[in-house]
Amino acid sequence: MALFTDSDVVTLDDLLPFEGSLVQVSSTHGIDVQAKIKLATDEIGDRLMLNLLRAGLSDPQWLNRAKIGLSTVVVTPLLFRWLCFDSLARVYAEAYNVQLNTRFQAKWNEYQQQSDAASELCLTSGIGVVLNPLPRPAIPTISSGAGSFQATSIFAQVTWVDRLGNESAPSPINGMILNGSASVQVSMAGTSSQAPIAAVGWNVYVSTSQGGLALQNSSPVAIGSPWQMPNSSLIAGVSPSNGQIPDVTVACIRRWQRG
Repeated sequence: MALFTDSDVVTLDDLLPFEGSLVQVSSTHGIDVQAKIKLATDEIGDRLMLNLLRAGLSDPQWLNRAKIGLSTVVVTPLLFRWLCFDSLARVYAEAYNVQLNTRFQAKWNEYQQQSDAASELCLTSGIGVVLNPLPRPAIPTISSGAGSFQATSIFAQVTWVDRLGNESAPSPINGMILNGSASVQVSMAGTSSQAPIAAVGWNVYVSTSQGGLALQNSSPVAIGSPWQMPNSSLIAGVSPSNGQIPDVTVACIRRWQRG
């Protein structure tokens, strides 16, 4: 699972399974869906942070929480749904305010109710955190030269790996058109000093099609070193993972009003 602070935890494509007409509605009424996602993410982040600060010793990172923020929070399926439904509620709230269309009002109310329900479930079940976070890497760099690999295109995706074999959420996919026989090299973006503290290396997933990415290294590639594709064919390795799973679930303290 991705970390809450990873980039593009929720995108327009993630909202389409819930609402197939979203692109048409947003484009027709000039609604910036990504801006609504950011507003939802910011507000939900504030609520998560408040609950973690209230959690006290049930959060193993409580003493450092104000410093590390939400960088160790995992986007569990419940939290992901909360983010999606809250984003959709904001889209249809604006659509209704622009058009005063009762159909949009009904959608707004529906998604707001689902957001409230997802919020309740998420906070009741607790906030998932990891002790050694591995942020999603930036898009990798692909370079090519003279070689014997025969393909018209190549695609690559990378993940950070810790000493226990845990992986980050996969990076965005990069691709390159190849002109005839070639050699291919994939590198992590940035410098080795920018690697996460918990990372001991990285994995590379490569394919000649965007949908068939497979692990190519048998052991983690050293931080700061590129991966060089062998002259033989690509390995039919496993697909990229979804990222880290929570090490701890932090119980949220519910404060009831007196009266």
